[in-house]
Formats: sequence, C-alpha cells, structure tokens
Amino acid sequence: MSPFSVFLSYSHNDEWLKDELVKHLSALKRSGIIDVWHDRLIPAGKKLGDAIDEKVNTSDIFLFLISSDFLHSDYCFHREYEIAKVRHLAGEAEIVPIIVRDCDWEAGDLRSFNALPIDGNAVSRNAGSKPDSQQRDAAWLSVINGVKVVIAELKKKNTPPSLSDVYIDRLFQVDFIKHPNVEAFDERRIFIDPDIYWENQKEQLTSFESFADAVMSERASIITGEDRSGKSLLAKKLQVYLDSLLNPAVLIKGKAIRNAQIEKLINSSLTTQYGQTEFPKRRFTIIVDDFDECGLPDRVKESIIKDMVYSYGRLVILSYSSAASVLFTADELPDPSIFKINELTNDKLYQLVGKWKSVGLAHDVLPDDKEVLVAHDKIQLIFNHSEVERFAYTAVTFLELLDSASGGDLAVASFAACYDTLVTNRLHKAGVDWRAFDESKNFLSYLAYSSFIETESKEFKEELFTKSLDFYQETYLSSRVTLRKMALSSFLAKEDDEESGFFFREEYLWYFFCARFVAKQLSKDENEKYKSFIDHCAKNIFQKKYANMIIFVAYFSDDDHVMGCLLGTLDGLFSKADSWLLSDRARELMLGITLEEKPDIEATSKIDENRRVILREKVQDIIGQANKVVARYTLPFLSSSIGDSEFVTEIKQGEIDGDSYMRSVNALFRIHSVLGQVLSTRAGTYSASSVLACITKMVQASGRYASLNHSVATVLMFDAEKSRAEVDIAIKGELSLDEKMRKVQRIFAFWSVYLSQAGLARYLSHSHSIRALERLVEQYEGSDTSEQYPSFNFTSVLMVAKLYETGRVSRDGIDQCIKKYGENSALMLVLRVALQIYSYYMPMDIEEKQWVSARLGLTVRRIEAQRFKASKLGSGIVNATRRLPNPKKD
Repeated sequence: MSPFSVFLSYSHNDEWLKDELVKHLSALKRSGIIDVWHDRLIPAGKKLGDAIDEKVNTSDIFLFLISSDFLHSDYCFHREYEIAKVRHLAGEAEIVPIIVRDCDWEAGDLRSFNALPIDGNAVSRNAGSKPDSQQRDAAWLSVINGVKVVIAELKKKNTPPSLSDVYIDRLFQVDFIKHPNVEAFDERRIFIDPDIYWENQKEQLTSFESFADAVMSERASIITGEDRSGKSLLAKKLQVYLDSLLNPAVLIKGKAIRNAQIEKLINSSLTTQYGQTEFPKRRFTIIVDDFDECGLPDRVKESIIKDMVYSYGRLVILSYSSAASVLFTADELPDPSIFKINELTNDKLYQLVGKWKSVGLAHDVLPDDKEVLVAHDKIQLIFNHSEVERFAYTAVTFLELLDSASGGDLAVASFAACYDTLVTNRLHKAGVDWRAFDESKNFLSYLAYSSFIETESKEFKEELFTKSLDFYQETYLSSRVTLRKMALSSFLAKEDDEESGFFFREEYLWYFFCARFVAKQLSKDENEKYKSFIDHCAKNIFQKKYANMIIFVAYFSDDDHVMGCLLGTLDGLFSKADSWLLSDRARELMLGITLEEKPDIEATSKIDENRRVILREKVQDIIGQANKVVARYTLPFLSSSIGDSEFVTEIKQGEIDGDSYMRSVNALFRIHSVLGQVLSTRAGTYSASSVLACITKMVQASGRYASLNHSVATVLMFDAEKSRAEVDIAIKGELSLDEKMRKVQRIFAFWSVYLSQAGLARYLSHSHSIRALERLVEQYEGSDTSEQYPSFNFTSVLMVAKLYETGRVSRDGIDQCIKKYGENSALMLVLRVALQIYSYYMPMDIEEKQWVSARLGLTVRRIEAQRFKASKLGSGIVNATRRLPNPKKD
C-alpha cells in the first residue's frame, strides 16, 4: 500500500509549532507509512495557489493546527478547511484538528471532529515559548498516537474488499445451458478471448486482458454487442478481473434500474456482492449490464449516468448499441470509450467448440481433435443455413442441439427451427413420452404467453403457474404433476426469493414459446388479439424482446400480417424526411464539394433549431478506419420536435418521452434484420409482388435515413458560421476547426449514404432477395439513360448484396455500372468503399486483387497490410519490433 498523504494546514505565526510536529512525524515518514506536505515544500517558481489546490484535493489526512491565528486566516479556514470538509463528507479524506494554542475553536463544525491532544488540551499549554520544546514532547506524543489510530482506520477502510468465492461461483452458474456431461453449468468453462474493436483508438483487441486494461484506462466505457454476443459473460468476467486487481467493481442489471435513485440500487448490490464495507465508493467501478433494458426516459437515464460518473471511480455500460453515448452529452461528463464485440472468427469458433467438448473431462485430458473438427464443421453449416450472426451464445445453443440430436445429422432452415429441435430434444432427455411432446410444448407456450400478458417478462408468480396447471388439467385432462415436473426439470427455475416465483431459464426459449402460442393458438382463437400483439411488437421493435418475438412468430406463421406490421412501422420511421433517390445529383454533396448555388434542404425537419442537439453528440472519427466502425455508426439527428414518438407510446415501463433517435435507428436496423431473416428462411412463402414491395419499402426507409443526414450536411455546408462552435465542442482532439468541420460534413454527407445502402445489403445478401433486387433494378433502373441523373438506389444495394452473398467481385456488374453511371459517379464511390471494407475482412486472391486495383484504383496491397497488422501474427511481430521493454513484464 502506498504511503498516506498528510496535508499540514497552519498559520505562519505557528510555523515553529508546525516544524516541531514535522519532527515528531519522522518515524511514521521513515517507515513509509505517510508522506507529509506543507506549503514550504512548494518549489521556487511554481504558483502557490495551484500547488496548494493540487494537494488539498488529493491528500488523505488533513492535520489542522488550530490557534487564534489559524481561525483568523481566511485562506486556512475558509479555503483549505472548507474543501477538506467537502472531501471528508464524500468519504475521501480524514480531518484531525490539533489544538496547538488555547483559543475559542468552536467554529465551522471543528468541534464535531475528535481533536488532539486528548480532550483538546493545547500542545503549548504551560509550555508556550519556543525553548520549552521538551515540555511539549508528551503532548506531541499524544498527537502522534492519535494520528496512528486514524492511519489504522484508514488502512482498514482503504483495504479493497473482495468478492467471495461463493458469490463468484454463483455468478457463473447458469441454468439455460445444458451440457450432457455436467448437471450445473459454469460459463467460465466456455469463455474465449473476444475480438473487440476499440473505436476511439481504432484498435483491435484480441485478448480479454488487453480489453480489460483498456477499460481500466477510461473513466467511462460503453461495450456494445448484438444479442447473444456474450455481453453479460463479459460483464461478469470484467467484474471478477477488476476485483482480482484490487479494483472492486459492482455489477447491476439495466432492468433493475426502475427510478432515478440509482445509489440505493448500487448500495444494495454492493452489500450483496461485497458485504458491509467502508471502502470509499469513489474507488468502485460500476458495471451496468443490458443498460438498454432500462425502460426509463432518456432524461432520467442521463441524470443516472451523471450520478454514477460523479460518485464512482469508473462507469462501464454494456448495451445493444453505442446509442447510449448520447446520454454523455453534458459538457462536464467524460467522452465514453466505445468498444464493439465482433462476430466469432473461425479460429475463435473452433476454440469455443474445443472448450465445449472438454467440459466434463479431467483437467489433463483433451477432447478428440476429430470430434472437435466434425462439430465445428456442423456448426459452420448451421450458421450458413440459419443466416444468423456468429456469436458465442448462438454457437453454444447449436452445440447443445448437436449433442442432444440423435444421429448427428441436422437439417435446419432457420434459427427458430434450431430452437424447435432443441425443445424436442430436451423433452426427450427429460424422459417425456414422445406422444406428450405437443402437450408439453403447448403448455409451456400457454405459460409463456400468460407471463407476457401479466408482466411482459420471463418471470412470473407461483399463482400464475398454478392457474396455468389448473387450466390444462380442466381443459385438456392433463396431469398437473407431470406437467409441473417436466417444466421444472428442463425449462423453468425458481427465484432465490421464495416469494418471487419462477422464471424461464433461458430468455430466448421464453421468446420462442410465447411466439409459438401467439402464432399457433391466438391467431386462430382470438385473431384481433393476435393482430394487436404483432402490431405492438412491430412498433416497439427497437427493443430486443419484441424483435425476437417477431422473428419467432414469423417462423410459425405464414400470413401477411407480420410483414405488413413491420412494413407499417418501417414506413413511419424518419417520416418527417422527404423521399430520396440516390443519384449523381447528390455526388458533390457526398464528396463535400461546395456548390455555387445553395441547394434545397431535402427534408422538412426543423434542422436549424436542432443544431445544438445534432452536433453536440459524440461524433466518432471514422475517417480512414471506417471499415471497422461504419456498420455500427449512427448519429443522433432526431430530437423530440422531429421524432417519431407514436412508435414508443405503447411501452408500459414508465413514461416515454419524444426523443426517438435511439429507438428510430435501432428500429430501422432491427426491422431490416428481421425482414432479411424472414425473406431468406421463408422463400416461396410470400408472393413475388409481396417480396418486391417489402424490399422497395426497405430501400425507401434507408433513403429517408440518408435524406435526414444530407439535410444536416447541407446546413453544415451552407450555414457553417453558426455550426463551427458546436462542431468544435462536439469533436475532441488536436484537429483544427476546419479539419473538424470537414470531418463532420463527410460523416453526414457520405457515410450516411454508405450505411443506408451497404447496411441494408448486409440483410439482403441471399439468393431469393438478390433475385428480387435484380427485378427491381430492371423495373426502375433499367437501361434507359435519358435522365440527367439516373437513380441507383436498388443497383447499389444489389451490387453490395452480391458481394457478400458470393464472396466474389462481380466484374461484369462493375463494368456495367461504370458504363452506365460513369467511373466517378456517386454509385462507384459507394462500391469502392464497399470493396475496400470487404477486402479488409475477407481474403482475395492475387488475380482478383490485381483486377480491382487496376479497374477501380484501390490500393488492395495496403489493405492486406492492415489486415496482417491486425492479425495475431502481425500484431505480435509489430509489438516485438516496436515495443519498448516493460521492466515489470519483460
């Protein structure tokens, strides 16, 4: 433990007494227990006020030498003492009044502190002259003994508490993962180092330790990841890791934040996780998992974040997207670092399969390589068929399915199909007769829907469970005992608090069963309620609960209502923006070229009045490294006056205000994701006209998103003087104001267009949708080139979708685009960036590199060099040749 810093505050008329005290503190100082500081230690040439302020704001112990001269000194009493009091109330410092000369010291709450010497007898009483120093030794010894007591208490208080082994074991024990070799599953058995991109530093972090060290270097961090990407396990690992480094951390859940009184929740969690402790709260890290599940209005969330940042040492938020960064807009709050969890690479997926196969084996026994390789290949096949993203917990679900499937041959058409098979296998493993499979699934579906109606969550009371069992016994002659045993053995768990009831062990199984009831039962028996449910989910699709419900309902249902509701919600997003066609009319704006005449703003939104809201949000520098962050990039261009608040009014979790930026952007990409999955997994279900209409609306919504961004870019370009101050505040760093302006203009003008096209193409990169896009291109963007500015909304999406579907550059397609639109057209701007980003992540053979480089002028060799540097081998070589030695590690 480092020495405690001691601040001596005294009147210069008492300097001779201060000098005596310093001598008596020598033993503590020589033992390395304290460092003593007073104003006579300020070096020559340094400003006195700055030096004193630095120490008064960082010292651990304040020794105030009380006399009439001290009380008379405005600086001592009204500055040093008042600041020390504030820090003492915050638990950051200790105050010890030392009565050096008899005086009336009943002022400023001084008597509320235990003074030294004992009983407040002045050190100089009966020994008031300098030569009487030996007569004052006893009094000074009493002072030193009192200071030692304070130091002992401080040592106890400043010793970081530790998480108990019992808490840690319970933290990682989960019921929602079933492994054939163990009864209780510990998530640590399958943890692998995640690939995380640090957006602020434009750095790829490939180990957990490097990620944790990066988080520890920041006061505020936001960790983003898709559903099932492993955010919650990462939060748990981070808490335990910080705790092991004597940096205690408190873990709370976003859904547990039900009001603005965040300190009450944190104190309760702290006591549960660490017990009673006097350790200063300013030295705790607060980790909030699933912050987007907090249903409070954004203005309340912003207040909560302020409280956590001001009161605690570090704040880490885990969320579906980086949209939470808009809550850090207050000038006094730190800019949060943004970390994004990437999909699993093939190597990481193989590691995960190997760890899964090693569960239950002795520590010195490795799984069979062939068995691991076979399972890995099957998981790859499932991912390719299911069209879902390669995240850790999705892979674990598929592994569980593989282990429970008889034979091992799998034919899956969708993510939902995997869950259907998984449920069947769990029932078989639980000993349920195959003839009762439908009864069991129907009961669980009824219970899940009833839970949704009652609480809109996977948790439910004992009364609901009993009522559901009674209903099935009365209506279907089912056995209450059998159904209860089946449900509790494989799908439900009881809350720790006996009065709290039960919950579905795995959230996604709750989604699955609830959607199954809605599609199979509610749609037939109560069609109006069915339609209301689908409409409710579609309007609130920016929340993962409703997004997943819709995905599962689409699996069970083949009617047009699901798609109709999604498209209705899509039509309403960014509805205040004008319709927008991508053409060379926008080329100059995309390039940031100032036109001779001011163009019309392509949106009816009141952009100017929202300028401060628009520009003060956290603008990330994506220039040059856009290939890593553009798929995550969004900007808060909406405020309550131009928001789409009708899509959030039905949420029941407290008041919802009108600021819909986070909701609208999340809704746009979630709807695109859901519709993409529906189109890819239900080919042949919907008519050609329905598919074409669906994709048209998706392209139009992306266009409106780009339109609003272009309206902002127009304001920036042609009304720059009013924007410069806000841009200067929005972007931190050493860039000049002109460079900042150019950067923000490019973000709004170009990257919004790229995101609107390539972001959509990502969800339409399968053969059925590509055929539809080809027909739309032929219908709307055919060979007619009579228009001055022919549009290419569908062409750009088609070209990028083909790239991601085939993994090959469509040379004929590119040649046709160049012939029709021109080599320097806006379309080719988008395609060049798409190829550059694609080539960063995916391998290209030499011949293809040469063609791309020659035909499009892309420096593919440089891109490959960047890929190499980001790889494990490349980063190792770079670190070995450039890193300075670290004496603590080398």
